[in-house]
Formats: sequence, C-alpha cells, structure tokens
Amino acid sequence: MTQVAILAAEQNRRSWLEQSLRADPSLRIAGVASTFAFLRSLLDENLVEAVVIDAWSGSESEIVRDWLSELLDTLPLVVLCAAPDAWIYNQMIHVGERGAILNRDASVEEIVHAVRAASAGLLVFDASMIPHPEVGDELVVELTAREIQVLRLLAEGLVNREIADRLHISEHTIKFHIGSILGKLQASSRTEAVTRGLRAGIIEL
Repeated sequence: MTQVAILAAEQNRRSWLEQSLRADPSLRIAGVASTFAFLRSLLDENLVEAVVIDAWSGSESEIVRDWLSELLDTLPLVVLCAAPDAWIYNQMIHVGERGAILNRDASVEEIVHAVRAASAGLLVFDASMIPHPEVGDELVVELTAREIQVLRLLAEGLVNREIADRLHISEHTIKFHIGSILGKLQASSRTEAVTRGLRAGIIEL
C-alpha cells in the first residue's frame, strides 16, 4: 500500500482528491495539505511515499518553484496542471527520475495509475501537458559542448552505455546530460530531441 500525501489549495479539490484516492485499496492517504508549508510538516511527521499536487492558485511563483524543486529531489510527485508548464516539465526531466505531469482534468483512474507508476520509479507525462514551441517560433537553445556531443551520438542510435564508453564518462553522467538536452529542446523523447536538434542546426547527420 502506497502512502500518499495530497496538496491542493482549493477545498473542493482537496476533498475530491482525498475521497477519490482513499477509495483505491492500493493507496493510503497520509495527509492532506492546503499549502507547501503544511505539506512540509506532514512529510516531517508521516511516512509519505508519493505526493499528488493539484494546480495552485494565488501562490508566489518563486516560492512554488523552491518547494517543488526540493520535493522533486526526494519524492515521486504527481503534478496536476491546468495547462502545459515548461518550468515544471523541465524540472521533472532534469531533477525527478520518477513522477508524473497530468492534466488537471485527469480521471481518478489516471491519477491512481500515475501514482503507481511514479512510485515504481517511472516518469509519466500526459501528452497534452508537454510544452512545445508555437508553430513558426524559432527554437533558441544553448547546449553545452558535451551536450552537443551526446546529442550527435544519440543521432547515431547509440544507447547510454555506448555513449558513456565513447566519451569515457559514466552512464549516470550520460543520463544527466540527456535529461538536460530533453529539457532544453522541450522534447519528450530521444528521437524528438534529435529531430529538433537537426531542425535547429545544432547537429548534422
């Protein structure tokens, strides 16, 4: 049974999430919070294995970002967003090795599935929540020299171990670089990152 905490600023959303998730026998509600500070105290006092965060309103963005960055580094998060958020997406790619971003209108079944997947160490993204540049916008990114090397090797079809061997660095470091590349190129997969890199002229085949 997975111990889940809920964070939602709105009372009706807190009630709905608590009632809905409590009905699933694979989950146990460890606590419900209306603010990040309250959530922090819940985490200090209870065993929590995953957190469901509903889209917030009226919060200062910098405070939200500080708290979210801290939580991503420690727990699987399922974030429910009303619209694609490039910052949240990039943070999930860069920092979180497990978690999910879903549409705020996701069903109970989708949220439960995301909690289970995140708790199992997976990253899950609702396709509608992945930010993409508007059609006609120029993709402007700054990849480091090492990231460009990694992207070129991805274009050759190499896997992490092969890239690590080629560049004489660890697989963990390769994974970090790939996460950074995906975030900077706003790509949801290696294939998309390569495609965007080619279109932007960052690499050539």
